[in-house]
Amino acid sequence: MSMPNITILNAGPGMGFYIPGIIMHRQLKSAGIDSCVHVFERFYQQQKKDIIPQIKSTFQENFSIALLAHKLARNPQDALDDQAVGELLALWVKEQRRHFVVFSGFWLPILQRYRELIHPIELQIDCCHLDADYSVSWKMHMDIHAGMNNKWFHHWEEQAINYHIDVDNGMPLPFEERTNNLLIHGGGWGLGDFEKQAARLFDTQYNLSMVAYGNRDFKKEDARIHFYHLSSEWNIWDTDENGEHGFPPLYDVDRDHDYTQHRLNDAPYSPLYQIAKSSKAIICKPGAGTLIDSLSAATPLIILEPYGKSEDKNGLLWKHHGLGMSFDDWAAGGFSHEALERMHVNLLAMRAKSQNYIQLYIKNLHHNRD
Repeated sequence: MSMPNITILNAGPGMGFYIPGIIMHRQLKSAGIDSCVHVFERFYQQQKKDIIPQIKSTFQENFSIALLAHKLARNPQDALDDQAVGELLALWVKEQRRHFVVFSGFWLPILQRYRELIHPIELQIDCCHLDADYSVSWKMHMDIHAGMNNKWFHHWEEQAINYHIDVDNGMPLPFEERTNNLLIHGGGWGLGDFEKQAARLFDTQYNLSMVAYGNRDFKKEDARIHFYHLSSEWNIWDTDENGEHGFPPLYDVDRDHDYTQHRLNDAPYSPLYQIAKSSKAIICKPGAGTLIDSLSAATPLIILEPYGKSEDKNGLLWKHHGLGMSFDDWAAGGFSHEALERMHVNLLAMRAKSQNYIQLYIKNLHHNRD
């Protein structure tokens, strides 16, 4: 029996439910398993796509507006292009798609339609919950995913960390071999007070690497920060010349050569992860993608204000297991190097206890084929 073609369904608006799907696609491909990625926002009506960059810019400028919008989030199904969705379903029917890995609950109504079209054929659907509580997309469709294979990577109520994604298929860098660097960013959309908090670190022992979003004049930025630039021209629904979805382009801002920007290599994983892997800590809000990076790289998380209730649970879970701590608590302890090393050791132990989701998925595919 041949290996099935795996359909990976991911979405924005940030990167936490998008990048893990790209990583899985590339690792399946390396293992000789066919897969494809579909991004929810690619099926939006054009007018909906057109307003997303402005929404992103507004949220970056005012985190309180972003938090309010999160609380008032509406079901995005009405924003979909019916013709495009119909063509996708017709393709799945033609190809008899049976195996799905879902990283965002926004896809569930479309999957429900597909189930009805292909009945009585059974589907194998893994619903991957990357937050420690129901995020907005899953909460909207509780009745649909109830009977599916719900894979909780992180679970606050059970205080459990069940799975990790090994981003680079390698062991974390030993703490003593890392640069004395802190990676500071605001997730995929650049949200929160990360720039304000970075200023509190100017007189510490650490080097600072910060991700900048949108357009800015780097010649006017503080020389104590090494900047990376996440292009505002890139959209989550963009594909390359081969029709493949990839990682958002990240540029290194070269202060020594008139602030020229060099695009970093993104194969086979996001260049931001390489920076995280060699750093002593990640300073960020506790988004799902940041949890993935933290556990895979065994890099401690210094936790900033969360974006919504599910991220709040993420932060609480990391604190509970000694994998992260709040920025204020770390500051109160004098920005301790020893505290970071203790969390690194805890992350190594947790990583060893949790299951590698992609490896396990591949193993089960081989088992079922045999």
